[in-house]
Formats: sequence, C-alpha cells, structure tokens
Amino acid sequence: MEKIAHKIEQLLQKKLSLYQELQSILELEKTYVVDMDIDSLWVTISQKKSLVSAIENVKQEIICLLGQGYSGLNTDAEPFNLSYVIKMTAVSSEKKAELKKIHLAVNTCKKEIARQAADNKNYIHEYLTVIDGVFSTVLEGTDKKGYTHSGTVLHDNGKNRLLHAQV
Repeated sequence: MEKIAHKIEQLLQKKLSLYQELQSILELEKTYVVDMDIDSLWVTISQKKSLVSAIENVKQEIICLLGQGYSGLNTDAEPFNLSYVIKMTAVSSEKKAELKKIHLAVNTCKKEIARQAADNKNYIHEYLTVIDGVFSTVLEGTDKKGYTHSGTVLHDNGKNRLLHAQV
C-alpha cells in the first residue's frame, strides 16, 4: 500500500504543477486581451487545451492505479472522490497527511483557476463592450442590423465594408 500511496503522491504533485501552469497561462491571457495580441491568445488556447488533456490523463492514471490496488473500488462512479480514497487507504497517518495536503493544494488551485477564468470572461466581455461602444460612436448611429456575421457592414448597393462613415 505504501508503494501505491507514493505513486499517488507523485501523480498528485504532477497534477498540481499542471494546474499551476494553467493558472499562469490564465494570468497572461488577460494581458493579451488588453494588448489585443490575437496570435498570443490563440497560443494560450492551444496551451490550455493541452494542459487540460494532460490533467485528465493524470486523473485517469490515478483511477487506474487505484483500480489495481483496491479490489472492489468503483472507479467508474461519478464523481470520483479522492478524499474518501485517501481516508480509507491503509497507510501510515503521516503518508495520509501528505496526500491530504497535496490534494487540498490541488483543490485550492482548481478553485482559483475557476475564479480567474470567470474574471477573464467578464473582463473580455467588458472590454468588447467598450470596443462596441467605440465603433457605435464612430459609425454614428448606423443600425446594427446592417452587420453581417463576419462583422462587415452591409449597404443597399451590396458592397461589404468593415467600417463606413460619411462626413
């Protein structure tokens, strides 16, 4: 059991480091929005997808490991409760304390990421609202129904334009 607990500890450490990396990417994302650095935003999307995939792989490794070490454990049950498994693990109290500490750090990081992602979403929405206001001012009352899905303005003469203003 100590061997399995040690392997779980290593996987939890790996999971924590992946979450911390994801958190740092979310911090960068906000600056890229301000700088309107679209290329970097695309890179962060790619990085976030690969990190989420790696985190899911670590979770599956832990579930597989627990399935091997504990007969009768229903690892397919949703949601998977690692806290319960740590509590029921037949290892020393010191090892349990270490596992609980790392698991708590992972959960804390997950909550911070969720908060940060929600903040970024709100920030992007506010930022785009300001930009929309600027365009509305520049266009001086052009009806928004005149826009196509690609963001160009439609006019009666059939020409598509990104911006059009009359002086």
